[in-house]
Amino acid sequence: MKLKFFVAFYAILFCAFTSAFAEEEIRIVKINDSNFEAEIMNSKQPIILEFSSTSCPPCLIMIPTLISIAKNYEDIKVASVGIDDPGIEKVKNTFNITAFPTFFFIKDGKIIGRKIGAIKENEMLAALGYSPKVTKAQKKPKKSKNQKSNLVCSIDGQFNGLKNHVTISFEFKNGEIKNVDLVTDVIIPPALEEHREAIKQRFIESGKSEVTETMTGFRLHTANDSPFIKAMDMKRTSTYGEMKAGLELQGFSCK
Repeated sequence: MKLKFFVAFYAILFCAFTSAFAEEEIRIVKINDSNFEAEIMNSKQPIILEFSSTSCPPCLIMIPTLISIAKNYEDIKVASVGIDDPGIEKVKNTFNITAFPTFFFIKDGKIIGRKIGAIKENEMLAALGYSPKVTKAQKKPKKSKNQKSNLVCSIDGQFNGLKNHVTISFEFKNGEIKNVDLVTDVIIPPALEEHREAIKQRFIESGKSEVTETMTGFRLHTANDSPFIKAMDMKRTSTYGEMKAGLELQGFSCK
C-alpha cells in the first residue's frame, strides 16, 4: 500500500515538473513561398514581418520582443522569414533586404513602413500605424526564490559566406531571462587563410563580441554584461518554454 502511494506521489511530482517546461505554442508564423500569398498578401490583420539570420546577434536579441507582441496582441500577426531557409525565393524577390534584422510593417497587402536593426516593442507598434489594445492578459509566473532553469540552443550557419556554429544559452529565474550568453565559432577555410587577420579585424571593429583565435578560425563571445547586449536592451519577459519554441522556429536545436 505504501509503495503504491509513493509511486503515485512521485508520478504527480514528475508530471508537475515536466509540465512547467512543456512546449509552449507561440503565435509567430514562419513564412515561405508556399504560404506567402495567404499569410502576408491576403491577410486581414496588420503584420510585422521580420527577416532574420541565425548568425545575426541582434536577430536573436529580438526574439523575446516578437514573442511579447505575438502573445499579447491577438489583432497583430507576427511573421518571420529565415534568410537561410529553403523555399523562399519568391519572398526574397519581393522584399529588398540589405541587413538583419529587417522589419516590414504591412496592412492590406501594402508595405507601410520598414525598420532595420533591433528596435523596441513600442517602436514596432508605432511603425505599424496604430496602438492596439492588449487582447490577451499576460500570465505572470509564480515567484519562487529557487525557480531557475537553463536553456542551450545551437545551429550551424554561415556569416558573410563563412561557415559557423552558433550557441546561445539562457538562464531563467522566476519566469524571466536573467542571463544570456552567445558564442559563435567561425570557420576560416584554407582558401581564405591569408585573409585571416583582416577578417579578425572586421569582427573586432563590429564591437559586438570578444574575439579569440581558434585552430579553425575565431570564437566570437557576447556575454550578458557586454556593451553590445546592454545597448540592445533585450526584453527579458519571455519564459523558458517561449524562448525554446521561438528559437526552434528559427531552426535551432535546443536542450
